[in-house]
Amino acid sequence: MLDIHSHILPGIDDGAHDIGQSLEMAHKYVMAGYTRVIATPHAVPEDRGVRFARSIDLHVANLNAIMKEDQVALTVLPGMEISLSPEIPAMLNKGEMIPLAGGSYVLIELPFQRLPLHWEQILFEVAGRGFKILIAHPERCAQLAQQPMLVERLLETGVYLQVNWTSLLGYHGKLAQKTAHHLARSGAIHCMATDSHDTRERSALIVRRGAEELAALVGRKNLALLTVENPARVLNGGPMKNLDISAVPKPANLREKFWGMLGWKKK
Repeated sequence: MLDIHSHILPGIDDGAHDIGQSLEMAHKYVMAGYTRVIATPHAVPEDRGVRFARSIDLHVANLNAIMKEDQVALTVLPGMEISLSPEIPAMLNKGEMIPLAGGSYVLIELPFQRLPLHWEQILFEVAGRGFKILIAHPERCAQLAQQPMLVERLLETGVYLQVNWTSLLGYHGKLAQKTAHHLARSGAIHCMATDSHDTRERSALIVRRGAEELAALVGRKNLALLTVENPARVLNGGPMKNLDISAVPKPANLREKFWGMLGWKKK
């Protein structure tokens, strides 16, 4: 498996605090069945530049070398989790922002409260430069949870949605969990990721518990799509596939069920 969202690099953000913890995280990835991980440290465009991008490449190379010495069967690839900002398109052009594994996918994090003004224009400009947009953990954005029509607007712009295993299992609260569940059942997400930060609550081993729950929500066929097939498309640059709604165990009229079970009414 490939994890496309991880804070495994040491001393950069709120993820691994040193190389020892990075190695512990790497061992847990291997135990969970992963062979490749894309390191995605937080990047706030207004505070970052080409020097930060180069430092990520150096951290990745160093961690891979240490893992090889330690005989850890894991490969780390460079990337970023980029905060949504009007600066993203220009910074991508200048090489100051790193797409996932240096390819065509860009991992963009939405604000946890509200989307900024002109968010559609920002996404349009990023896509116009030839990049595919993967939205990190949309289920954790309060505005999307409260205004479900915005999820449809996001999807209409052509972006892909990545949900966290931790959200699925309730680590970020009941609303994020419900939103994650019903995004999955309505066919509105494209891949899962660990968003791993440490070796305890937010480690790769959470996948062991999450896989069965996700399979119950979307079916085994879709489980493979979200955990193996679509993440692999990040590396080959191909478009992600939508969930096969016919393979979802239940219910009928999924979209209405999605909004209704959360107590929302479509206008």
